[in-house]
Amino acid sequence: MFTRGERIGQMTLVAIALVFAFAIGNFVFGRAAAPGGIGASPGASATPNSKPPDVTFTQDTCCTQTARYMRAAWTASEKITAAKVAVAPDPGFPCESSVDATGTKGLMTCQGLLRGATDYTANLALTTSRGTFSFEHKFKTMGDKLSGLTWFTEFEDARGDPLACAAASVRIVEKYTTNNDPLTATQILQQGQAFNKSRDPGIDPAAIAAMQKKLDARNNYHYYRLPTREEATKSAIYWLARSGKPVHVISLAGQHDPVLVGFTGTFGTFYDDPANAFSQVIVMDPQRGDMRPETQNHRPDKYRTPGFQTGQPLALDEWYGDEWWLRFTYISPIRMPDGSLLAIDRNDGSYPVPHWAGQFVILVDDADADWPSDKEGRVKWH
Repeated sequence: MFTRGERIGQMTLVAIALVFAFAIGNFVFGRAAAPGGIGASPGASATPNSKPPDVTFTQDTCCTQTARYMRAAWTASEKITAAKVAVAPDPGFPCESSVDATGTKGLMTCQGLLRGATDYTANLALTTSRGTFSFEHKFKTMGDKLSGLTWFTEFEDARGDPLACAAASVRIVEKYTTNNDPLTATQILQQGQAFNKSRDPGIDPAAIAAMQKKLDARNNYHYYRLPTREEATKSAIYWLARSGKPVHVISLAGQHDPVLVGFTGTFGTFYDDPANAFSQVIVMDPQRGDMRPETQNHRPDKYRTPGFQTGQPLALDEWYGDEWWLRFTYISPIRMPDGSLLAIDRNDGSYPVPHWAGQFVILVDDADADWPSDKEGRVKWH
């Protein structure tokens, strides 16, 4: 016989045992029988012991002075059914990843310019038939000025004619973007003249772009025409930040080609961002950085300084007002040393004339690899 208290204790033990047995049975049998449960929900992560696919990232200008416009390609060793990307720190606008028709390649992009001089991580989630795997791509965006460029003079022959400024700028861009220096400025000038679409005695904008592409296929430079010096300058700064590469600025009424490598001020997340405010441009100049006495007879009225070898800040008053820079639009015809006139506008019949004449011209890497280098760029940015 059991007392009333003993019976209550026995009943309590039995109840606890039944609850425990029910819970164990439901976990073992119920989960295995439910294909739509937690373990098989759409988008679930792969199991810890699943080997992820091999993924490689390719990002031009990566990874210490990366372009502020994220354009990073990825390749996977197996078929991907979905891709998502999240960028940290949060840029404040959408980012996404595409997947091509093969399912093994994609492109990560964002809708605006990332902040400058900032460490970012692109967290890419790729879904396969085995689950979802995560990958990190780290990079730091460029600041307001590119560093590590190599300056070259246009006067490889100190007594030669000043015709190789654009060729020397092509060489500066080639060295910075690829770390290769296959041709001298004289050789670039000689080879580039075959790509001219005008009677320019040096190399014209079409030839400049064509030579950048010829020297390295990853450099997709195209020229753009802008109606005002202010818009040309703002566009040059925008493309510097967007591409992370130097920008050719055709100056001196179409007869010179310094490269824009930086600016002083602020450039926000898009072209017409109200935060945009800049007071200086920073340029390298193949002529005015040459400090050798034997070259000083070329335009002795213009000051020279070693700053043009590394990046010389110029106030906008000087940039807009000096004829060496952007005081005048591209002019054709020009007066030659013997007093004759030479038409240097584009004349190959591809575009109505005047084409370059009356405009401000810049050359930028717009990443449009499918468009011929000698054509006017077609990318819209504002």
